[in-house]
Amino acid sequence: MDFGSFAHMDAPNNTTQDNTTQDNIAQGDTDRDRGALVALRELLDASEAATLVIGLDGTMIDANDAGRLLFRPPDHSHPGGRLPLNDVIDQIPASVLTGPDGGRWQGRINLATNEEPGATYEVTVVVRHDPTSPQQGFMAVLCRDITDQVTRTEHLQQQIRHDAATGLLTRPGAIAALAASLAAGRNELAVLMVDIDGMSDVNDSLGHRIGDRVILAAAQRLTNAVRPDDVVARVGGDEFVVVCHGLSSPAAADELAKRVCQVLMGRLTVQQIDIDLSVSIGVATLDPGTAQAVDPRSCREAAEQLLSDADAALHVAKRRGRSNTALASPGLREKARERTQLASDLARGFHEEELRVEYQPIFSAITEKAVAAEALLRWDHPTRGRLEAGHFVRLAEDTGTIGPIGDWVLEQAIVAAAGWMTDGIVDDRFSVHVNASRQQLSSPTFVTRVVDLLRQNSLRPRQLVIEAREATLLGHADDAVRTVRSLRRIGVRVALDNFGTGSDALSLITDMGADLLKLDGTLALPTGSSESDTRVVRSLVMLAHALDMEVVAERVTGVEQLRRLRAAGCDYVQGHLVGMPSPPDRFRAHER
Repeated sequence: MDFGSFAHMDAPNNTTQDNTTQDNIAQGDTDRDRGALVALRELLDASEAATLVIGLDGTMIDANDAGRLLFRPPDHSHPGGRLPLNDVIDQIPASVLTGPDGGRWQGRINLATNEEPGATYEVTVVVRHDPTSPQQGFMAVLCRDITDQVTRTEHLQQQIRHDAATGLLTRPGAIAALAASLAAGRNELAVLMVDIDGMSDVNDSLGHRIGDRVILAAAQRLTNAVRPDDVVARVGGDEFVVVCHGLSSPAAADELAKRVCQVLMGRLTVQQIDIDLSVSIGVATLDPGTAQAVDPRSCREAAEQLLSDADAALHVAKRRGRSNTALASPGLREKARERTQLASDLARGFHEEELRVEYQPIFSAITEKAVAAEALLRWDHPTRGRLEAGHFVRLAEDTGTIGPIGDWVLEQAIVAAAGWMTDGIVDDRFSVHVNASRQQLSSPTFVTRVVDLLRQNSLRPRQLVIEAREATLLGHADDAVRTVRSLRRIGVRVALDNFGTGSDALSLITDMGADLLKLDGTLALPTGSSESDTRVVRSLVMLAHALDMEVVAERVTGVEQLRRLRAAGCDYVQGHLVGMPSPPDRFRAHER
């Protein structure tokens, strides 16, 4: 529609206008103004907005039906003895009411009427002063009932701040409660970040329905374990937060965390299944010097920082093993920042092709010929330089990026091995070793991916060895164990990596089985090992051979170490003494 046409709708055809024509035009303007006012009134009525216009001398100028119902004309008494209009006027700044130019104000007010006690309105007020008019000017009020909107918003906020499964506060609710304590200047404040140990194993082996029951039971135990004044929240799938007041020192907070650990530890029966429940806890305390009443924005930032500190301490506690606690420190906070930055760098670096794969040969301890090579991940970080996998693999596992990275390494290794065989660098008895993460082994598509890559590159299954760390398989997570057994059934060999670092290591080789056992470097008779250490290694080698497994000794760096490993019966050796890692185009299967 062309709005410009309104300006010409009633324009006369002749250019000479007499007094009669001018009177007709004036009458037309009045009619149009009156029509516009009627249309505006109907529009406001349709929107259910209440309008009121009164003179500054208190006389009524105009009001629509909703305005009359809400505000009542001045000659009607209000049930409470107070007019709703007075409630509005009380909220208007004095500068708007009495200033020479008037002004505009907007806000929310609770107004009570006979029909709607305590309804919430969004109110807009315009004041204009005009000393020449009988009313000295006017005040126009527009009110819109937003009670339903406010109620829905409050309900949504309630849902956001409370976990539907446990009824506990959520992370936003915990932050709000913590910020409120900070705003009140409550000193001696601590945050406990509580994580249920082994929940991924429960979910993998027993299913998420049982896992949800465990979480509910843990939430109930945690609520009963803390003090009445403490605030408990569920901030993640298996993570909880406890906001504690009245703790005199970090040591007191750590002592409370240890008591909570003890209370929550114990056997839990869910649908006739016994589960050993334990938790790890990270503890962060508020520096008394900063525990002062500050503005809400700073309080929220401080609350989020406390949660972040507790989370960083939790990571330390979990690395110590089950049922452990750790206390946050300024140094830990800096490490957490570095960890976050490194995680961001890793995601970027993977997509920008900063990762590299090098290959370290594995030699026969008898023939001294290279029989295999292990794919080793490296990262050419733009500022930190060359990083070995130990500096970032655990971070990749924690952030989930290990999945695509591990899949990429697997493809690179198979392609490289196929290329070496095509070029005659190695023979068809050669194999390539690739490390697989828990995430990869738990994936239902991992075996299919391995088969597809082998077929695409014309490799036999036996020419691939999948290495799984002892820690990855401990706990016998069903998905990972099924994958290992499926790989072995199709002919892919499996090596148990870093053997000897866990207390349940022997159960892995007897219960699950593998094709190769790789002795951890600390067990492979390093410099300073005693004769009794040699006997332990010899016993492990004999056990492995009895189970039809071959033994690889890792991190071989000394000639005497190599001699003793041979004497102990190790089948293969790997390390800087016998062969350094190299890029795929420089790899040579030479004799040692």
